[in-house]
Amino acid sequence: MRFRSISAIAGSALVVAAGLAPVAGVTAAETSPSPWTPYQGSGFERAAGQLCDFALRGELLSDKERYRVAETYPDGSARVEEWTGQLIFRFVNVETGASVQRNLTGRGDFVYHEDGSWSLVNVGGHIGVGLRPGDDPGMGYYVISGAGYELHQDTTGHRTLAPGDGNAENICETLS
Repeated sequence: MRFRSISAIAGSALVVAAGLAPVAGVTAAETSPSPWTPYQGSGFERAAGQLCDFALRGELLSDKERYRVAETYPDGSARVEEWTGQLIFRFVNVETGASVQRNLTGRGDFVYHEDGSWSLVNVGGHIGVGLRPGDDPGMGYYVISGAGYELHQDTTGHRTLAPGDGNAENICETLS
């Protein structure tokens, strides 16, 4: 759900609440969650071959997202961010003009690992996740509905989407 560089394609796109264990060897600081901070994302356009076999545009229709730092490392940097709020996009196949509107409203948690990798868990609702060529399970822009799906990006930038309970729609297939 985080629509910075991660979420507007998860390149546009949510773990403590999901019960994941702490990162080995790292002790989180005792903190209370920070106040909620509004976040305003933007639309995107990716050339053919980056997410879909065709150029894909995401038009931001409504963004009422907010986030807060739920847990920090001892140095004060964020370890876990909680993201929530309304997020609605129209996805357009730039070549054909075909489009669909999807509600990406949900709750997702980002966990930033000490080695520079990160994970995003869909706690509930919907999230959007962009995967590039070579990512697993394959290139596409996935709209996830349900809970428990986890996206992990390692330190090389490779992304893996692990299934959870619910559905995953590849917008590229829908708009083909």
